[in-house]
Amino acid sequence: MPVQVHPIDIKAVDERGALHYFSTDRSGEFLLVYRNAGTISGQHYHKGISKGKNPEDMLLVQGKANLHWKDLATNEENTIELIAPTRVQIPAHIGMNYLQSRILFLLN
Repeated sequence: MPVQVHPIDIKAVDERGALHYFSTDRSGEFLLVYRNAGTISGQHYHKGISKGKNPEDMLLVQGKANLHWKDLATNEENTIELIAPTRVQIPAHIGMNYLQSRILFLLN
């Protein structure tokens, strides 16, 4: 089989940056997320129903971000500075948001 090159489709673009989507037979669906400095993303939690989101698994492959999380059961919360490269796993029922400094995330 010769080398194959495939463009990655843009799913959405807004003031925060761009969201791209691709899928592989081996690993499933991925989101490639570029975010602009000073923007906030996330602002959600997962219920743990989907195996692929329990935990949510993200790779910060470029840049820095502040991850603010809150445990919805205990109300414990914290902010963590993330510096690439790093892997973040967020369990179900943990609310989160990110304040970006020009970052690139890869999410499965």
